Amino acid sequence: MATCEDAYLLRYVSNLDRNVYVIFNLPEEVIAVIFAYVSRSPLSFRENLKKLLADEELALASATEDVPPTARHALAQEKARQFHEKWVVGYGHSSVAEHAVAHVGVEKISRLASAELELATSFNSFTEYSQRYQRPRRGDVYIPPELDAYPELKARYLAVQDQTFDAYERLLAGLLNHLRATEPRRDGESEKAYRMRLEKMAFEDARYVLTLAVHTNLGLTGNGRSLRDTIVRLLSLPYRECRDLARALEAEVARVLPTLLRHVRPNDYLIGTREALNAYASRVQAEPYRTAEREPYARLVSAPDEETATRRLVAHLLLSTGRMSREQAEEASRRMPLAERNRLIEEALVRLRFFDNPVDPFAHVYYEVALQVSEANWHQLLRHNRKTNFTYQPPTVRNGYTVPPRVRAAGLEAPFAEAIAAAEALFFDLEAVDPALAPYAVTGAHHRQVYASMSLWELYHLINLRTSPEAQWDIRMAMESLYEQVRAIHPSVIKYAKRRA
Repeated sequence: MATCEDAYLLRYVSNLDRNVYVIFNLPEEVIAVIFAYVSRSPLSFRENLKKLLADEELALASATEDVPPTARHALAQEKARQFHEKWVVGYGHSSVAEHAVAHVGVEKISRLASAELELATSFNSFTEYSQRYQRPRRGDVYIPPELDAYPELKARYLAVQDQTFDAYERLLAGLLNHLRATEPRRDGESEKAYRMRLEKMAFEDARYVLTLAVHTNLGLTGNGRSLRDTIVRLLSLPYRECRDLARALEAEVARVLPTLLRHVRPNDYLIGTREALNAYASRVQAEPYRTAEREPYARLVSAPDEETATRRLVAHLLLSTGRMSREQAEEASRRMPLAERNRLIEEALVRLRFFDNPVDPFAHVYYEVALQVSEANWHQLLRHNRKTNFTYQPPTVRNGYTVPPRVRAAGLEAPFAEAIAAAEALFFDLEAVDPALAPYAVTGAHHRQVYASMSLWELYHLINLRTSPEAQWDIRMAMESLYEQVRAIHPSVIKYAKRRA
């Protein structure tokens, strides 16, 4: 028979008699406190919560119904803060911060800032406004406060942002006319569905002339540790917008996780290293470069030969069975003929279905890829990245730009090129004043150069996801190219990557 104490405990846990249960209705930092006890106490989470409730360490048991919920919540947070001061801050047990989570809405930041936010750490989760499905509004752009000191340049900045939006609207109208003439209505497709399909295709291509200053919105979920790392990274960037965003995140997240965001400040190592590397590169390359290769590419630049790749993969597959030691697995793989190794690799892949990922040993074959891709493509790579490590240059106009094939087919290259030229001229004028301002003139069409180090596991994820018929054409072309290059050298290991295509 449940006691009053048990009934009270059920306000915060999903059951009293099973080994798996959910903890809820508590401030995030309080949950982190309860989990912190697992490293200091042999009691269960429920028992520790019951103990905390009984001795009022979390100030919950004494909260009566006539006390407003907000007051109870605030008191519990204060008690949690005191606990964190003692155990988490005082003893450096910072992993506890990963158990406290905040959900943050971030609105009206530039596409430049949204990319930096997503790159800050791999442990946050994002859902972002998509220009592929929605039409941005004229004037929704970030205006750097630094431009107030340069009235003429600010006027040009605003004029070019307006000019690129003019081009966007012209491209949108022209693409819709072209698509109505060339894209037939499908059997059973309603007029509304047909119109929406054509609009999506037009949105997808017209957006390439919009700059990285255009506003976007996103939803962010992160734990205390990842959010702190994110804020530190943003504070250490050269972009004022990102530093302002960091302080706004700090202020709002601290309302939910007050203790876990203490002592957040710019990272001297990141700032000093960036400045030192820039100074060295300026001495080596005094004049700004302009690459001769203007077309986009995805180029495999480093990969093991087939013998090495299959030996390594088979050794890992054998070790994972638990039937042999590492040394035995390596020796068995070394002695095995290539044809037999390929049969074993086939056995590890043949059961893959559309939404499966390969088994973990596939993460131990590595590739290095050089990319020159549009900013539009780059943003998609960020959103769908799982385990890829990137080295990337800041946004620039020095690597050429992508013209969407439908823009060419519709005879709209002239307005597209005019908008690009205006953005490029603005880029160089902004760069002369402050290099941190120049990226706001870069368009979605302009190319960024990136090094990507990825495993075979990650290649399976990206190729499967981004070579499907539903994938956006730009990233699909890059992944198709990469797939063909890997298939040329490792036909057996990449065989099932395109299972959604």
